[in-house]
Amino acid sequence: MQNKNVQYDDFKYVIQDTGCVYFGRELRYTEMMERDDVPFKFKAIINGYLAKDADLNQTISAHLMTLDTQSFTFRVFEQLKLMVRICYREKKRGLSGKTKEKWVHKTCPVQQFCNEYRDRVEEQQMVIEDISISKLALMVMNI
Repeated sequence: MQNKNVQYDDFKYVIQDTGCVYFGRELRYTEMMERDDVPFKFKAIINGYLAKDADLNQTISAHLMTLDTQSFTFRVFEQLKLMVRICYREKKRGLSGKTKEKWVHKTCPVQQFCNEYRDRVEEQQMVIEDISISKLALMVMNI
């Protein structure tokens, strides 16, 4: 028998490599503020800049879906070199003539996401997988 109160956190993660910090699409800003594996400087940016324009109880992916490209928050994301990884199904015709569906994964900067892909995510033709920021951009950003 399964417990109905089980919380699924498959898309609530923070992963770091040498160049980037990756955030799962279901991670809320409030949860980021509570986690130890989120860089302190990014928490300060959330508290100092993003909290003015965004509801901190929303997920980072939901915030991207409503983000105004003329806003200060958008410029902060550009300075952080925020990248959005999306995936979608694409039909490919093989050499034998059969059509197969395959998953395509693509990473794009926040500007390109807002201009080209946001509408397709809204129409559920694409899915946001995760969001990443550059550690170098985070390091050189003044708070």
